[in-house]
Amino acid sequence: MRDRFPLPSTCEGGEEGDQVSHNGTVTYTGPAVDVLIMGAGLAGLVAAWQAAAGGCRVRVVARGPGTLFWHAGCVDLLGYEASGAGEPIAAPADALRRLIQDEPSHPYARVGLEGVEAALRALQELCEAAGYPLRGDVNRNWLLPSAAGAFRPTCLAPETMVAGDLARRDPLLIVGFEGMLDFYPELVADNLAEQERPARSVRLDLPALRERRLLTPVTLARLFERADFRRDVAEALRPKLGRAARVGFPAVLGLDRALEVKRDLETRLGREVFEIPALPPSVPGMRLHAILVEAIRRAGGEVLTGMEVVRADVADGRVEAVFTEAAARLKPHRAHAFVLATGGLLGGGIVADAEGRLREVVLDLPVQGPEERLQWFRQDFLAPEGHPVYAAGLAVDGHFRPVDAGGAPIYANLFAAGTILAGEDYLRRRSLDGVALATGYAVGRRVAHIVREAAA
Repeated sequence: MRDRFPLPSTCEGGEEGDQVSHNGTVTYTGPAVDVLIMGAGLAGLVAAWQAAAGGCRVRVVARGPGTLFWHAGCVDLLGYEASGAGEPIAAPADALRRLIQDEPSHPYARVGLEGVEAALRALQELCEAAGYPLRGDVNRNWLLPSAAGAFRPTCLAPETMVAGDLARRDPLLIVGFEGMLDFYPELVADNLAEQERPARSVRLDLPALRERRLLTPVTLARLFERADFRRDVAEALRPKLGRAARVGFPAVLGLDRALEVKRDLETRLGREVFEIPALPPSVPGMRLHAILVEAIRRAGGEVLTGMEVVRADVADGRVEAVFTEAAARLKPHRAHAFVLATGGLLGGGIVADAEGRLREVVLDLPVQGPEERLQWFRQDFLAPEGHPVYAAGLAVDGHFRPVDAGGAPIYANLFAAGTILAGEDYLRRRSLDGVALATGYAVGRRVAHIVREAAA
């Protein structure tokens, strides 16, 4: 193992400031890190957290803050069977066992059920310690309302959401706010009522809201952290509660103290309170992002955004450095191991060029997927088995290293995690967050082990 993963001779010494000259020559002057992770979504942050916790010097570079700002802030492990049709999966563990047996190259199969469970527990422990518990386990899916009033199966959900579980049938009151254009309580309540879940809606018009020209989810989250605003909300709602046993708000109950906000509202209203994810930016996703970034920094790692990776240097079957765009130059980032967590077709890590070829954007790695554009989509737009193009991605070996057509690792020190991996239509089967968490966890621990071995 040491022969295959030698530590770069340039790891020690130097000052920050690597640069590329006008003729393309690289001058390495900055200190390398052990692990360089490309992408700040759930997979990238979890990989960085685990690698840093394992004693590695870790750096995350990303174009923006990551996809958690767009997600519901839950962990969708497996919501539907492969056909994408029928009832939501009630027990993810049973479905995962079938999937692992039937699809041995699936990302979950490479992690294994025990690895998936370990990743879920680790994230729950981290969030519990941060005062933001994630409730649930691999044996049961919650059925939570979406912003359209649909049933949304998810494995782990913040405690701020679980009172909305639609396995219960007691009456709900769905609350919206005048001026908030990203949440429609009437739509949620009407669709829930159509599915035999008794629900009513109400919109609140409060003085604190009229003072603001633009009412975003983040604006409301900051308002909810004020006791006077919660008092005004509760006073306006109490006469409208009726028979409602629980009250659903858009997911804006505070950025930093969400559980405190929820419990205070429950005390004031005398009802259970829960959040429903609204349109992005996702406040629950921002909470989870902040917890992971803080965990990485506490372990000595760093997360840098506004740094898009545009190319890489490779030699002798290894990645030597990747380059991000800076103001007037390219900045190299050297490392012992590299993790590609840039997302798949929907995340920007894979794109289609003018000739209809699917292309990985950083290292031009081979993409496993339909070879012809005409094979991308099925004739039926709502085909229950989905469209082949959405399962396109990178094929990897048992250590999550991207492989060539013959199954050999392309670069010995390059790993991939998250939705850039081939073999799953993540949105259709509602497995996006689960695969990102499980593979990020597995890859982070793997690279930490490799770095320790190489340094021994």
